[in-house]
Amino acid sequence: MIRGRRRLRRLEDELAGTKAEQLELRRRLELFEAIASAAGAAVPDAGWWGNVVPSAPMPASLLAAVGDAGETSSAVRLDVGGQDVIAIIGGPGDPREWWSAMWHLAGSGAAS
Repeated sequence: MIRGRRRLRRLEDELAGTKAEQLELRRRLELFEAIASAAGAAVPDAGWWGNVVPSAPMPASLLAAVGDAGETSSAVRLDVGGQDVIAIIGGPGDPREWWSAMWHLAGSGAAS
C-alpha cells in the first residue's frame, strides 16, 4: 500500500513537472514567433515540408550527421539548389523533413 502511494506520488510529480515544462516551451515558442513576426517572417502552413520535393537525393553527409547525432550537435555544409547551407544537426527528427525544409528555404531565398 505504501509502495503504491509512493509510486502514485512520483507519477503525479512527473506529470506536474511535464506540464510546467510544456508551459515553458509554449512561452518560448510564442516569444520566438513574436520575434520572427517582427522580423517579417510568416509562419508557414502546417505540413509545408511535405509539399516540397527536392530535385536531388538526400546528401550522404546529412545522413551521416544524423547517424552521429548524440548529445552534441554537428554542423554539415550542404549544397541546396546551388546555395551553400550549413545545417546544425542534433537531437531527434526526420532528416527527410529537414532536407525538404532546406529546399523550401533555398527556393524562397530565405536561406541567406
